[in-house]
Amino acid sequence: MTKHTMSAEARRRLVARSTKASARLERREVPADHVRSEKVENFVAALRAKA
Repeated sequence: MTKHTMSAEARRRLVARSTKASARLERREVPADHVRSEKVENFVAALRAKA
């Protein structure tokens, strides 16, 4: 298996699709205007810094 570089836009679309799929499995909706909490944003930023 080889590693591929993924653009930030492609990663954003992948995360959005995954979030929606997860919500569907849990029988809940993710509103179009959903905004992540500051705590989650900090967590995501920390993950990006490691990559």
